[in-house]
Amino acid sequence: MEIESEIAESESAHRCEEVSVLEQERSDLITTCTRDELLVIETVMKVGQSERGYRYHFNSDEIEIIHLPIELTGPELMQKYSYYLVHKTKQELAKRIEDNTIVSRLLKEGMEILKL
Repeated sequence: MEIESEIAESESAHRCEEVSVLEQERSDLITTCTRDELLVIETVMKVGQSERGYRYHFNSDEIEIIHLPIELTGPELMQKYSYYLVHKTKQELAKRIEDNTIVSRLLKEGMEILKL
């Protein structure tokens, strides 16, 4: 999460070399995780992405989060969103996380929903 914040700051300041270094550091961090760690990260991200409603404002880049009631428990949510992910390899999970540009936001939202 810290690396994504640093990447965003560097991009806004147009420091391309620093962005490249930080993106490589983020990639290295993801690839050093075990398959089980990646599975948990991806599952929490999916909970954060899917258990809330989102309203996109097309006149701006603003995204409004609609706080819907959560009806399942934490373990039930983890089971629901990891159901198909358990068949993914470590490389597939790492690639999915690496390709996602809003990992921090989804993780924070997922952790809030799961009360972690």
